[in-house]
Amino acid sequence: MVSSTQVNFNLQALLEQLSQDELSKFKSLLRTVSLGNEAQKIPQKELATIQVFEKMHRMDLSERAKDELREAALKSLNKNKPLSLGITRKEREPLDVEEMLERFKAGTLECTETEEDVPVLTEVFKVKGEKSDNENRYRLILKTKFREMWQSWPGDSKEVRVMAERYRMLIPFSNPRMLPGPFSHTVVLHSPAGLGKTTLANKLMLDWTEDNLIQKFKYAFYLSCRELSRLGPCSFAEMVFRDWPEWQEDIPHILAQAQRILFVIDGFDELGAPPGALIQDLCGDWEQQKPVPVLLGSLLKRKMLPKAALLVTTRPRALRDLRFLAEQPIYIRVEGFLEEDRRAYFLRRFGDEDQAMRAFELMRSNAALFQLGSAPAVCWIVCTTLKLQMEKGEDPAPTCLTSTGLFLRFLCSQFPQGAQLRGALRALSLLAAQGLWAQMSVFHGEDLERLGVQESDLRPFLDRDILCQDRASKGCYSFIHLSFQQFLTALFYALEKEEEDRDGHAWDIGDVQKMLTREERLKNPDLIQAGRFFFGLANEKRAKELEATFGCQMSPEIKQELLRCDVSRKNGTVADLKELLCCLYESQEDELVKEVMAQFKEISLHLNAVDIASSSFCVKHCRNLQKMALQVIKETLPENVAASESNAEPERSQDDQDMLPFWTDLCSIFGSNKDLMGLEINNSFLSASLVKILCEQIASDNCHLQRVVFKNLSPADAHRNLCLALRGHKTVTHLTLQGNDQKDMLPALCEVLRHPECNLRYLGLVSCSATTQQWADLSLALEANQSLMCVNLSDNELLDEGAKLLYTTLRHPKCFLQRLSLENCHLTEANCKDLAAVLVVSRELTHLCLAKNSLKDTGVKFLCEGLSYPECKLQALVLWNCDITSDGCCSLAKLLQEKSSLSCLDLGLNHIGVTGVKVLCEALSKPLCNLRCL
Repeated sequence: MVSSTQVNFNLQALLEQLSQDELSKFKSLLRTVSLGNEAQKIPQKELATIQVFEKMHRMDLSERAKDELREAALKSLNKNKPLSLGITRKEREPLDVEEMLERFKAGTLECTETEEDVPVLTEVFKVKGEKSDNENRYRLILKTKFREMWQSWPGDSKEVRVMAERYRMLIPFSNPRMLPGPFSHTVVLHSPAGLGKTTLANKLMLDWTEDNLIQKFKYAFYLSCRELSRLGPCSFAEMVFRDWPEWQEDIPHILAQAQRILFVIDGFDELGAPPGALIQDLCGDWEQQKPVPVLLGSLLKRKMLPKAALLVTTRPRALRDLRFLAEQPIYIRVEGFLEEDRRAYFLRRFGDEDQAMRAFELMRSNAALFQLGSAPAVCWIVCTTLKLQMEKGEDPAPTCLTSTGLFLRFLCSQFPQGAQLRGALRALSLLAAQGLWAQMSVFHGEDLERLGVQESDLRPFLDRDILCQDRASKGCYSFIHLSFQQFLTALFYALEKEEEDRDGHAWDIGDVQKMLTREERLKNPDLIQAGRFFFGLANEKRAKELEATFGCQMSPEIKQELLRCDVSRKNGTVADLKELLCCLYESQEDELVKEVMAQFKEISLHLNAVDIASSSFCVKHCRNLQKMALQVIKETLPENVAASESNAEPERSQDDQDMLPFWTDLCSIFGSNKDLMGLEINNSFLSASLVKILCEQIASDNCHLQRVVFKNLSPADAHRNLCLALRGHKTVTHLTLQGNDQKDMLPALCEVLRHPECNLRYLGLVSCSATTQQWADLSLALEANQSLMCVNLSDNELLDEGAKLLYTTLRHPKCFLQRLSLENCHLTEANCKDLAAVLVVSRELTHLCLAKNSLKDTGVKFLCEGLSYPECKLQALVLWNCDITSDGCCSLAKLLQEKSSLSCLDLGLNHIGVTGVKVLCEALSKPLCNLRCL
């Protein structure tokens, strides 16, 4: 038998789910419950509670109570001893449940019990009870620890606290709009490095120690994956309580209350578990010895303590593993500093508003650097560097041109020129490179020993916050931010190697070529930014600055390494090209850029506010460029950040202003490069400012474009304005306008076609919306135009009425159209009679596409009548997917047996059947049949 002191459930939490009316009903029903002998194996008051919940049709609360009873009973049986609840007991009469309810409502229930009574009832009803000495000591130690970590930001940043509060409200445990629980949530905070995930985790633990969480947890445990990664096999209990030996006796009791426990799993990506380790061999026994990844996987998969609440922080690279493990998690993306946070930070750090705003705008002018500035540590680096330059009377603008330039200036500004730190800098860069290849950001004493790095080498960098010492673990070191570790990794490769340097492979560090390969960057994305910094260090001015400060020489082979690397090959993907342009931009070396970009004849650019600077810088050096494709991506606001439309628009327009100088530079290539003949812009958002600049360039006499494609552009007037820019353009012979649903674009096209100097040979007007009158105007414009030879009107709602207007043009004696596509224009069989009349009189039309129109057999019969006239010159006819059957094939077969100009016929996706095939084959055998392609 399990005694009444061994099993319990959290009655208080269950009763908090009831309304006042339901609570009164609960009290009333409790008097009517009678229990039989079958209830002897569990406490009668718990069983009575369950029965009352079922009578109230609150099966959800009944099931929760049963689950908790089973869990407690199982744990008690496993240990074969009563659970220690840590409650002070006194001799007194058992407390009646009704009295407990009344005192619970009044808030006067005390934490006292007789040994014979059910201890859970005093435990769950107490409002403010005394905590044990162990609990008080535990909370006090954690409060000190996490308050110190919370206050450890460089510069004592008020904005970090504002940011943390903003995201804290998104966590259900902290959100006052959430029900008080308990709920077995899994919350995942994810973001790149340095944006505040660990800060939020620390704040949550600090809030718990101060009883500031909305959901009340009796216990909270902080599990640092960077520390757990160094543990060998152990039990779950040993893993959680390894630093708290005084709680060994209470472990069964604590873990039995899983619904009242919060686990904070910080830095999940730093666990370093091999693939599949987290999902294999899961267990629910907290005493069984297992590898740490198995234990964490069991907790996340809810095999272990399924009712516990979990908060996990991770970088994006580990999200895939979490998706396999976490049960219905709540994902919260942490964005770090928003723009207003960065502005406020600059104002506070500088003090002088003019200097602060100048520095802020300089960072903003470099979109890549501004993006990095969402990390508070990077903001600190930028402010520290620019403030020092301004105090010396130096111009800070060149410093912000690239991230490499700024980081190098920051590093050099922390030490006097001629500092004898060459060996220390080598040791630091070695540490950075080893960590980056191992995807490791925290280093222990044994890591330093293995690399031959002395702690004394690191002291100058520790004193200047470039390297940070873990406040909790004194022997642990980490870089101020991942981006600075990446910068120092690039420096490791760029520095000239000395004779005493060992082979890098002895440290498991790849060479430059390996670092820059697509395969390695896919496996370890942290290498991408390191590669960009490596290009940036090829700049001669930066090499001199580093030499003056540290006495270090840059490798003379660095440029040769860059020209040999895989990333500079022209036959890569769009992502490879984007990465190449970013790398070349970091170098700011014109000759290097010219040498690399000379191999490109075609280029496809996907542009946003971050990419525009690097693209414009490199493309202007493409002296052999012949064709360019552009996609301009509209910026969106970050997830989980509330912003009204009125707030969003100025931000976008500011991004637009930042892009303008680079966009102007990019568009200048249309006037400077006579070989550039092809331009395609698709799926793009072009603001009025961007369109104006582009129009000015392509309309100039120096522009030699021949083939122009505009597809799916927004906003409304982009198509129209770009179309008007081509009015009177002598070199443009091919124009495609696609995906326009505005009503004002066709009039602009008509102006282009009517212009006496229009030299268009091909016009594609695809998926456009127009009125009947606009189709009529277009027909007249086509009639007036003397240059067009091919028109594609596919995917338009031309309908029979619009088609009739077009046929009038085709019958005009001065119409020189040779090819016409009316694919998917909603034409019917009735329309074919008018078309047949056109085929009789048109002397130029040789190719006609009517695919995806429901012409049917009747329509084919009309077409064959027109085709049978000797004046008809049509050579190719496309009737793909036109609802044609064997009857239509009979009409075509009859035509083919006669003298006909038709040499190519497409009948794909029609249900012509065996009979249709047979009659067509018979026609092919006739001597007068000229068909060559069927």
